Amino acid sequence: MSWKNGIYLFVTLLFLSACSGNSNSDSEDASSSSAGHNKTEILQNTARVITLPTPMQIPALLKNTNVVYDATNLLPIIANQKSYYKSGILFGMYMLDLGYTSSFSHQQAGLNYFKVCKQIADDLGLGVKITQKHVNRFNNNLSKPDSLGRIILDMYDLGHKVLIYQEKEGLGFLMVMGCYMEGLNIVLDQAQDHDLVLFVHLLNQQKNYGNNLESVLKGYEMPIEIQSEYNSFKTVLNTLNKIDLPSVYELKSGRKTIVGMKREDISIITQAVNDFRKSILI
Repeated sequence: MSWKNGIYLFVTLLFLSACSGNSNSDSEDASSSSAGHNKTEILQNTARVITLPTPMQIPALLKNTNVVYDATNLLPIIANQKSYYKSGILFGMYMLDLGYTSSFSHQQAGLNYFKVCKQIADDLGLGVKITQKHVNRFNNNLSKPDSLGRIILDMYDLGHKVLIYQEKEGLGFLMVMGCYMEGLNIVLDQAQDHDLVLFVHLLNQQKNYGNNLESVLKGYEMPIEIQSEYNSFKTVLNTLNKIDLPSVYELKSGRKTIVGMKREDISIITQAVNDFRKSILI
């Protein structure tokens, strides 16, 4: 199955936002009409609903638990243009960094990441929806983190809708993968030693999101140019799935402890995230 021409998934992306409620994308009737393609039958007015990460969840949770902003966690902004698929991943990563800088009211950094997100969006053909209106709204709300969060979610959601409409939803899931891995980078660096309950909660969240994302990525043939990044993502997910993670309720009630969270497993995840970030910049 090719990336662009595979059987289209029937997915309603339900984006959960930690700062401004739910952001829902419309379900699309994506059955292929091309000759020679298998068709998948679904009941009318039904859709599969999965949960995937947004750029605002982790930054907002960290901000609300008084984590100290650390600019060293940001992915460097690169001037040279990347290939099509790497650009899709970078868009998701930079959107997460945009959410992080905006949540902590670092206006200049926020502007820098907004500009690179807008540029990549234009390069990917998302400029038909992510327009000058978003630029103006962002500039006018630089001192209002909550408003910036809504604008960021709007851009992220619109990007997926455009790609689904263009029958490029696979690229949209690559954006999610970039957002997922960049968010995990900040979790590992900032939540791990700051708040154990928060760290366990976010690891459980990433485990669930990762399994959901993998289930949809299986519907596409992974491009060779991003195979290294995909392998790093798989290493993270496989390791998370083997860790005996307690729920927040189990941890706080004393029913379970963190004994199942081995330091070597966290180290494997950390290394995979670092490999992912280094590879995407090459």
